[in-house]
Amino acid sequence: MSLDEKQTIIVSAIIVGVCFLIGLSAGGYFIGKAGARFKADVRTVTVKGLVEKEVKADQAVWTLSFRRASENLKDAHARISSDREATIAFLKNQGFQENEISIQPVKIVDKLARDYDSGQANERYRYVVTNSVRVTTKNVDLVIKTLGETEKLLKSGVLLDGQMEGMANPRYSITTFNELRPQLLAEATKNARLTAQQFASDSDVKVGKIRSANQGNIQIFGTDGNDESAYYSPTSTPVKKIRVVSTFEFELR
Repeated sequence: MSLDEKQTIIVSAIIVGVCFLIGLSAGGYFIGKAGARFKADVRTVTVKGLVEKEVKADQAVWTLSFRRASENLKDAHARISSDREATIAFLKNQGFQENEISIQPVKIVDKLARDYDSGQANERYRYVVTNSVRVTTKNVDLVIKTLGETEKLLKSGVLLDGQMEGMANPRYSITTFNELRPQLLAEATKNARLTAQQFASDSDVKVGKIRSANQGNIQIFGTDGNDESAYYSPTSTPVKKIRVVSTFEFELR
């Protein structure tokens, strides 16, 4: 093969290679433009779905506490035992079942055994004994009714201890919340789609499928307006308002 023929072959190979590279670059460019155009054609709208529902609590936990003080431990214990038995009898008489009533541990404070001396000289009694009876029941209506009858305990000589804030009031809760969640989220989704459809109607487009969804916040409020969502929040009202605010992104066509 002559030198001229070799040079011709090399030049041809270079030309073919350059053309191939140009073809790849052009193809990638047009594919990229087509992808960008497709993405730009997908229009969306983001809306929030709000639903509020009133639900009655299905469980009540009611702690009835009492305390006695005396110079004699045996006397203090006897008096607290009498209060406890009178309270249990009162609750059973109101209609609570034995398995709904539980006795909490007795607590005894010996003031002379404390590590600090502040105020001991002015304290009248050495021993302070506290105890409580707890009612855990699904019969919320019975708890509400019995609250108005506690004066009978006072007349029998039982003084309910109200020093622990909130303990004298029942705590009402919704134990079926997880069963209600799907229904609430479905209603929030429906509400969000209606909002999106209103927006689409004003823009002369139609609402398509959901592209993304965020469950958002679920809050529980008492009828007194208190937020009961946190674990240690007050749960003092038997009727709750559950609020769900979810965020949805819909396609527009």
